[in-house]
Amino acid sequence: MRVFIVLSLLLSSLSSNVLADTYTQGTGRDPRLRVAYFNARTHKPFDALIELATTANKRGQIIDASPEMNAAFLAAANELGVSLSALGIKLSNQIGSQNIGNSAADIYANYNRGVSLLKSNTPLDGVSVLKDISVGEYLENDTILLQDKANLTLAYYFLESGDNRSAVHYFRQVRRLSMYANKALVGLGWALLSPNTGTEGETALDKLNASKVSAEGYLWSGSEDDIAWSRREAPFRRAWAIAKGEKEEDLRAAIVPWMELINRDSLDPAVQEVMLILPYIMLHWDGQETRAQQYYVSAVERLKQASQDLVKIENDIRSGGLISSIRAADIDSNGWDVWLSELTANRLGGYLSLLLDSAEFRNTLQELRQLDLIYKRLNTLGGGNIETVLAEVDDACATLASELEKLALTRIVERRHRTEAYSAEAEFALARNYERLRLQLSGVVWSGGES
Repeated sequence: MRVFIVLSLLLSSLSSNVLADTYTQGTGRDPRLRVAYFNARTHKPFDALIELATTANKRGQIIDASPEMNAAFLAAANELGVSLSALGIKLSNQIGSQNIGNSAADIYANYNRGVSLLKSNTPLDGVSVLKDISVGEYLENDTILLQDKANLTLAYYFLESGDNRSAVHYFRQVRRLSMYANKALVGLGWALLSPNTGTEGETALDKLNASKVSAEGYLWSGSEDDIAWSRREAPFRRAWAIAKGEKEEDLRAAIVPWMELINRDSLDPAVQEVMLILPYIMLHWDGQETRAQQYYVSAVERLKQASQDLVKIENDIRSGGLISSIRAADIDSNGWDVWLSELTANRLGGYLSLLLDSAEFRNTLQELRQLDLIYKRLNTLGGGNIETVLAEVDDACATLASELEKLALTRIVERRHRTEAYSAEAEFALARNYERLRLQLSGVVWSGGES
C-alpha cells in the first residue's frame, strides 16, 4: 500500500520535462519499452513501472507490447503490490498477458484453499488441490518454492494420516536446495521407518486418529512443528525396545536422510530436531548405545552454542545491524538472488534464513527495499513536488524498518526459547541415559524385545 501511494504521488508530481519521451511512438521495439522490460525481468519493478508510465503518458495510456513483455510488466506490478490500471497503464494484449501474469496469484490462492480444506470435514478435497500444484510445471522461483511447500504439506498430511508410502513420495518431491528441504528430510526419515504403511487415497481421514500412538515414555518436545510431532508419535512403543529383522532394515533406511541433515546449521529447528532423533533412534538399534551417548553429548554442546548465537543475533537486530546490512547489501547488487546471497553471507551465521520462512517478514522486507530504491531514484530526479514525495518516502521507510525489526526480534526470540527447550530436553535425555547405563552396570536387567 505504501509503495502504491508513493508511486501515485511520484507520477503525478513529475514535471513534464522528466516525462518527455525522445523516442518515436512504436511497438515492442521501442527502446523505452525494452528498458522497462529489462528492469522487470531483472527484479527492478519500480524502475520498470517508471519507464512504462512514461511511455504510457505519451501513448494515451495504452502499451502495445508482446505477451512476454506484458507478463513481465504485470509481474513487476504484482511484486510492488500495485495495479497497472490504478497507475493509468493499460496493456493492449490484456487477455494473454493477464493469464500469464495472474498464474502465480492463482497458484497461491489454490495453495491456501488446499490447506484450509485439509483442516475441514473434506480433507481429501484439499489433497486434490495440492496435488494439482505438486505436478505443475513452473518457471518462476517463487512459484517453484510454493510447489515445494505444497509437497511438504501433502507429505506431512499423509504421515499424520498413517499413509507412509504416500508421505515418502511427496517428501522426495521437495528439492534438496529448497528452504523446505530440511523439514522434508526429517519427515522422510520417519516415513521410511515404517515404509509399508498405507496406500495413497485409502481412507486417509479414517486412519488419521488410528495412526496416533501413545507418547508415554517418549522425550518431551517443546515444538509444535510437524517435525516434532513425528518424534512424539514415534513407532517404538516401549522406551528401550530394540529393532529386529525388517524393522532394523527400515531403521537403517530412515537414518540416511537424518545423517544428511545432522551437520547442517544448528540454528535450524529441523537440524535441532534431528540432534535428538538420531541418539533416540540409536538407543533402539542393537550395539549403538555408545554412539547414542556421543550424539547426546554433541547435541547438548551444539544447542548451548546455538542459544548463545541467538542472543548475539538478538542484540545485533536491536542495535540496528539488520537494517544497516540490508541497505549496505543493496548498494552493490542487482536482483533479489544476488542481494540475498550477499546479505546472508555477511550476517551472523547467515541468520536471515531463519526469518525468511515468515511470509509477513518477507513481504515487509521486500516493501522496505522497494521504498529505499524509490528514495534513491527520487534523489536523481528534479522538478515537480519531489521534496514532498521524498519526505513521504522517508517516513514510510522509517516505519517499515521499525516493523521489520519487530518481526525479526519476535522470530529470533521464539527460536531462542525453542532452542533452550531442545537443550533442556537433550540434557534430560543424556542424564536418563547415564542412569540407564548405571543401572545396567549394577546388574539391573531392562526389558527389550522387538518394537
